Amino acid sequence: MEGALSSSTTYKEKEKQENVEDHEILKNRISTHPLYGLLVEAHLDCLKVGGISGDLDLEGDVSRDMKQLDNKYKASENRQSDLDHFMEAYCLALGKLKEAMEEPQQTSMAFISNMHLQLKELTGSHQPEPATSLSGESYN
Repeated sequence: MEGALSSSTTYKEKEKQENVEDHEILKNRISTHPLYGLLVEAHLDCLKVGGISGDLDLEGDVSRDMKQLDNKYKASENRQSDLDHFMEAYCLALGKLKEAMEEPQQTSMAFISNMHLQLKELTGSHQPEPATSLSGESYN
């Protein structure tokens, strides 16, 4: 009985190690895929629309790299693997998500702008002059 338990444990450890290795190989294939950069750029665009900008100073470098990768990818489009199809679909899905996120924002901004204009009209659209002293200094 003890030998069977040991054998089972060894088998599970081997299987776990193989899964880790497969996972690392897949991560490497994805990160070196020609569309990976476009995928990252699309993801960053979604984050920007969502108001999460943080340290996204990579934008210029990422954008330039993405265009180069996209050109390389278009040159080798004749044979597509499952990963190619997945990466394309994911990029398209992120693009659609970005558009779906932008639409309510644009609607809200249009509403706010319209309300601002209406409030200006109601108040006579006069901005109060800053109060100044006799010496010409502003109190604001």
